[in-house]
Amino acid sequence: MKIFTKLTIVCLFVLAAGSMTAQTAKQANQLFEAGKYAEALPVYEKLHSSNPSNLLYTYRVARCLQEAGRYTEALPLFEKTEKKYTLSYFYEGECFQALWRPDDAIASYRMYIIESMSSDRTEYVQEQIAIAEKRSRYIHRVTDVKIIDSVYISKSDLLRAYPLSREAGTLTQSADGSITYTNQRGDKRFFTQGTALQQQSRLLSEWDRAENLPASVNRGSRQDYPFCMIDGTTLYFASQAEDGMGGWDIYMTRYNPATNTYAAAENIGFPFNSEGNDYLYVIDEQMGVGYFATDRRCSDGQVCVYTFLAEDKPSYLPMSMSSEQLAAFAQLKEYHRAERPVVEISEEEEPEPATNTKEKATKKKATESSVFFIVDDRTVYTKLKDFQNADARSLYKQYAGWQKELTETNEKLVEKRKAYFEASSKKRLSMVTSILELEKRRSELQGQIDKAAKKIRKLEK
Repeated sequence: MKIFTKLTIVCLFVLAAGSMTAQTAKQANQLFEAGKYAEALPVYEKLHSSNPSNLLYTYRVARCLQEAGRYTEALPLFEKTEKKYTLSYFYEGECFQALWRPDDAIASYRMYIIESMSSDRTEYVQEQIAIAEKRSRYIHRVTDVKIIDSVYISKSDLLRAYPLSREAGTLTQSADGSITYTNQRGDKRFFTQGTALQQQSRLLSEWDRAENLPASVNRGSRQDYPFCMIDGTTLYFASQAEDGMGGWDIYMTRYNPATNTYAAAENIGFPFNSEGNDYLYVIDEQMGVGYFATDRRCSDGQVCVYTFLAEDKPSYLPMSMSSEQLAAFAQLKEYHRAERPVVEISEEEEPEPATNTKEKATKKKATESSVFFIVDDRTVYTKLKDFQNADARSLYKQYAGWQKELTETNEKLVEKRKAYFEASSKKRLSMVTSILELEKRRSELQGQIDKAAKKIRKLEK
């Protein structure tokens, strides 16, 4: 009798547990089908933990993790469910794409096409493969650009962020936003007519007839934003070419005076180009700096202009970097910092803001370029005596010190993170504290810099 009672209790317990599991699974399915992945995740994790051989639970956990942006955690779970759920290949592709691992993304997307035979996702998948192929083309050669500064500015006032020396030539912006570049001698200019880049030369006081640049340059639906180096042969411009990464991309070509031809234009790659709009790449060799504009991560009507250290030869990031680091640098989410070069210049060689057709920039005398502070969309300070307010001038010195410390902190972080990714799991534990301390200091410095910049602008106004 006692044995019968024990068996009855065990059976009742098993039935109750099964009923509870069924209710939990039903609840999880309802949340999942409603798109409430964050709420469904802990329920599915519990179900998966109690029944790890259930591939539906494994797949659903992976999907919830993927929707939460936890791609690295989701990938091994999708891999376990590939044979039962063809969609696992698709979502693997999505994870790899988000992680900027283009070669892996291409492989997963193609497996999905093969296994699914036909799908309403096919067109989307083909588009994603095309994006991944473009990323793959350039991700293995990412320029190690040294960023000095960046400023967000209205696109209509773009040229305010391009204070060029006279040796670099002049830029003017027309009412429709297109750019004309005129060289330092004033006898050659490049501009857009319709959709094509044109060039024009001047003899004495007369400009000759404008002519289209060849098909090696005018190869996209539209070209604009030209700039020619002092050598007179290296031309940078932006194009909406189909082989670009998206929107406007920056290209480079070289003129051969012996044959009067231009070489096939080359996309200058990451991190200068992105799937947003990137344009107006300019090198001021006399000042030792370069500029380029991008609307990635910008609000409508805004553009971010980066100032970077101009180097004789570009350096590239080592392929030994982790895929996570390489992706971050390729997207300009991380970069190495640099100080603005101090260049002694005469009054005749002073840097001037590029000209906007809406109004001419006021000529400024300068003795050095160690100061660079944007007060507003119309005013850029390039020397200490530009500051009208004594407190603002004093605060700028602190601001510059914090900027220098931030540069050093970012460089240390890059080195620490590189060492962390290359270290064993045991060594990583001892490295976490120093990385967190550097990240905390970086956050503090950025806060001090932002507050100081606002206060300086307020005092000056």
